[in-house]
Amino acid sequence: MGEHDVLLRRYLPRLRYDSNEQYFADGAAQWTDNAGHELRRTGGELIARAPELTLGFLGAETYADGRTVEKGDYIGDPKRDYRRQYVKLRMARPDLKNRVYGRAVEADGRLWLQYWLWYFYNDYSLALGAGLHEGDWEMVQFRLRDDEPDLAVYAQHTHAEKRPWHEVTTHEGRPLVYVARGSHASYFEAGFHTTEAWYDLADGKRKSPELTLEILEDDPPGWALWPGRWGDTAPRLPGGVHQPSPTGPGAKKQWRDPGILLDTARTPQRSQAPEAPGIAISRAGDWMRIDFDFERHAEPPRSLVVTVNSRDEDGVPPRTYTFALEETASGRLNTRIPTDPTKHYDVYTSTTAGDPPVPSDSTLTLLDPEGAGVGKPPLGQRISLLFSRALAWVRGHLKRSR
Repeated sequence: MGEHDVLLRRYLPRLRYDSNEQYFADGAAQWTDNAGHELRRTGGELIARAPELTLGFLGAETYADGRTVEKGDYIGDPKRDYRRQYVKLRMARPDLKNRVYGRAVEADGRLWLQYWLWYFYNDYSLALGAGLHEGDWEMVQFRLRDDEPDLAVYAQHTHAEKRPWHEVTTHEGRPLVYVARGSHASYFEAGFHTTEAWYDLADGKRKSPELTLEILEDDPPGWALWPGRWGDTAPRLPGGVHQPSPTGPGAKKQWRDPGILLDTARTPQRSQAPEAPGIAISRAGDWMRIDFDFERHAEPPRSLVVTVNSRDEDGVPPRTYTFALEETASGRLNTRIPTDPTKHYDVYTSTTAGDPPVPSDSTLTLLDPEGAGVGKPPLGQRISLLFSRALAWVRGHLKRSR
């Protein structure tokens, strides 16, 4: 047991995921152990693939086969069907679900507690597909004084945000971290946040599981120090808007110097998320049907985002679907989203509108099994949808009367 293990457990963060999230903080072995994943050199030379490729294969200076580690090495996913692989992994390796890596580090006479979070895929798709990348490492850290935190720092894209400990929201003494939809940036509070490039929405509505803490001791495993990239995604847009796959914890400057993030820390602009969509969700046989009306919206949404989860599918994470609306203000979508008539579903629905696309607040609909009552959106959303339909009818009637 390490000297600071008790403190690492005492201040273990509680994550609060966004309602439209579908990838969660898990064990890093998902990326090395997943069948078909490949460790390669920059030029494409194959070094290893699973099952030979494991966390243990990644040494601090040399690989298990004796070859020298190079910074340009990367672990890539040739198959690209990330959702299917992620679901399969979570079912086959439940031991890797909902994990966080904690370590204590002393720097400039102060003790810091760091918590590193691994995500299988960054699916930030609000910005016209920019920002998608394989693998995602995020982190939060806390500076201590007399075994109690006095400062918190949350990483957010290329910057970080800092707050005095007394301004951090906690639950039973443990700090809350609001995880942004798709990008997994960490925020101190729920809301709509303006980033350096686009927007983050971290509503905290998703029921979030407890994390299992894995402590990285003073002599960390080789994989934590590996300098390569956890994914093969490369930047595709000027200015780095389309982010590359990340390096791991030990390759970050804050690994050895936690205070370095304070130099560029900032407070992101926060505002109210746009209005949640007026929708009605129902079953149409074994599929989901969505009726929508956006006549009240100042600008017709460009896309409809639907995240479906069932408490009756143990181990299966929520799945997000995106439908292009093409300036459609109202209509019906007869989707191919399966809805087993024997299962419960919670469905979160939001939209994106404008250029660049801005995410809206979300609407929750609960679908009960057939025969147990039909799920309905909240009363306020049903009233809003009825009002929008009535308004659309009046407008149409006035046009026909002219």
